[in-house]
Amino acid sequence: MIPTPSLLRRDFLKQIAIGSGSFGTYIMPRIARAVETSKAHSCIYILLQGGLSPYESFDPKPEAPAEYRGEFKHASTSVPGVIFSEHIPLLSQRLKNRFSIVRSAYHPSPSHNEALHMVLTGWPCPDASVEKKNRNENPGIGSVIAKLRAPNKPGLPAYVCIPHSGQLGSRVHYASASYLGSRYEPLDSGMVPESATELYKLPSDLGPNPAIPRGRLRDRIALRNQISASEDEYLKQAYEMLNLDSAAQAFDLNREPLAMRQRYGANGMGQQALLSRRLVEAGVPFTLVNFSLNQVKGQDWDTHEQNFKLMKNDLLPPMDRAVSVLLDDLSERGLLDSTLVVVSGEFGRTPKINPNAGRDHWPNVFSVLMAGGGIKPGIVLGSSTQNGAEVRTRPVHMYEILATIYQQLGVSTDAVFHDLSNRPMPVLSKPMRAVEELL
Repeated sequence: MIPTPSLLRRDFLKQIAIGSGSFGTYIMPRIARAVETSKAHSCIYILLQGGLSPYESFDPKPEAPAEYRGEFKHASTSVPGVIFSEHIPLLSQRLKNRFSIVRSAYHPSPSHNEALHMVLTGWPCPDASVEKKNRNENPGIGSVIAKLRAPNKPGLPAYVCIPHSGQLGSRVHYASASYLGSRYEPLDSGMVPESATELYKLPSDLGPNPAIPRGRLRDRIALRNQISASEDEYLKQAYEMLNLDSAAQAFDLNREPLAMRQRYGANGMGQQALLSRRLVEAGVPFTLVNFSLNQVKGQDWDTHEQNFKLMKNDLLPPMDRAVSVLLDDLSERGLLDSTLVVVSGEFGRTPKINPNAGRDHWPNVFSVLMAGGGIKPGIVLGSSTQNGAEVRTRPVHMYEILATIYQQLGVSTDAVFHDLSNRPMPVLSKPMRAVEELL
């Protein structure tokens, strides 16, 4: 049985009340040393569900025939000879000093469901679907990091999803802990404001249940520790999160000055990016952000129809501003060097424009943005063919991107867990190394 996504604080209280399970075990010394010496202390993984078109973003093809090239013009970037789409001008200005682009990412699946499972877990799931397998069979990357890395400061969750851990709206859940257990599920932020002035409602489970006084909760933990003969570190972390104000303060977007909220953008993407910065600043190791304007459908970037209209008017401008300001803000606060930022869809879009002025699913080649956390800026790694249909140089499997995230956060891709049948399961389905050219 795969656990239900999103560990709620009331579930934790219930565990204490009935005395079942535990909140984890000590991190092994070898892993602890790797975590202590890691380049990155936190990661923000921004998921563009539906699949970002590289033609209209980071890999335009001005020399391709019109039916491939599309309607947009290209623009120069801060790196001589490198061009981006005209509709991401802020990111174009920041390539040299803030981030790098992989133009040759790929994987084999054109299905939203399996592709999402792959980019969130590092494992294939051929039967993944809304109807059949709508829960991940292998732990999400955030849950793996939550298990092997404690929060950077007391009283915080190790893994947060903005706004929630579901994909395709909430029709599938491929970012959960799977067989690692409910203690490694993410904490959901809930819906984030879609303007710079709207108040944000904090997750209701950040504080203790008023029906269980803090003294009684403390006594139950003390009794449990006596029974187990040793203090449970994760139980201690959970108690801290319930009783300290650190988590509530980190999530409280309302504390941000209006000018800062406006700087990120008066829209959902901007406010989500700002919340992710607050979580990193507070000490949350892994934050998964779903950049969608329509969180009910949850796949805005799936532009089968009206690709150019949607990208120009609705999608690229808020993404361009939100990511650019996030990188600037992290740098200004001295956090970018220790915060890995990844921006990716689950695949790209077809080279040829369809009759509905859209582009369809295309996993053969797509682009991934990587910044901070030990990533060198100003690099454009790999290339696609002239019409953008295939990888031309330096193919980068999406699992290599995940391996890079793990390595930079001090998690070995050789780590092995055991599933519910006690079978050994590596964190990635295939042995992969980090993308060394970016490090």
